[in-house]
Amino acid sequence: MKRFFKIAAPLLIILIGIGGILSYDFYFKDKINTVDVVVAKQDINFKDKITSENIQIVSIRKDNAVNGVVNPKDVDTILDHNAAIDIKKGTQIYTDLVDTYDLVPNEKEGEFIAPIPDEWLFAVPGSLRKTFIADFYAIPDKEQAVIRSLVQEAKDQKDGKSDSDSKDQKEDKDSDVPISSTDSIDTMITKNNEPIVKNVRVASVKDGSNKEVTESKEDNESATGTVSNLEIISNDETLSTLRTYTEQGYKIYVVYKFER
Repeated sequence: MKRFFKIAAPLLIILIGIGGILSYDFYFKDKINTVDVVVAKQDINFKDKITSENIQIVSIRKDNAVNGVVNPKDVDTILDHNAAIDIKKGTQIYTDLVDTYDLVPNEKEGEFIAPIPDEWLFAVPGSLRKTFIADFYAIPDKEQAVIRSLVQEAKDQKDGKSDSDSKDQKEDKDSDVPISSTDSIDTMITKNNEPIVKNVRVASVKDGSNKEVTESKEDNESATGTVSNLEIISNDETLSTLRTYTEQGYKIYVVYKFER
């Protein structure tokens, strides 16, 4: 019996070792340090809807996962949205490839991306970003100089007035709104006027060098640039309305309603 165990024990250890190696190669190797991601099961053309039929879940090495890739638990956030670009079969699906904010113009409804000429604009919030929803107000020529002075006053107070100076705030007689910040000016304009265009989808907000304005990586409260160029999802009616007002001397004051 002892002789049997002397022979069987080493053989058992060898078999266990071989089994462990085979198990690692055929099963555990593919499970260790991997992550499940969503990839394109087939080519998905620009503007095609993303459905459960044209995507699939695959396991890949964590090191090979792209930044922002969609994982299985978040797959519902991309279903029934349009592809923002052509997506090739096998491509990992990440947020920038999907039009989750409805920024692809619907040509059947006459939509297109329209740049808003700088000369049409009176003021654009520095915190306005791509995907936001905005209302456009028309500022008459006779009011533009007054509002500019109020904007400059608010800016001066923000940039360096002393506490005693900031307490000595002026008030607009018509709106009774303290002019201590651009928020107050927004309130004054929206209180006394109706927007000429509502629920505008902002397609792009760029600076003078044509780069998208976003939050600074160093400081989320700071922007990467000053808003200079604005593009919106428009149609002929919206663009015609804006053109009609600006041809009469009005300027466009942009106020965003909410972020997305």
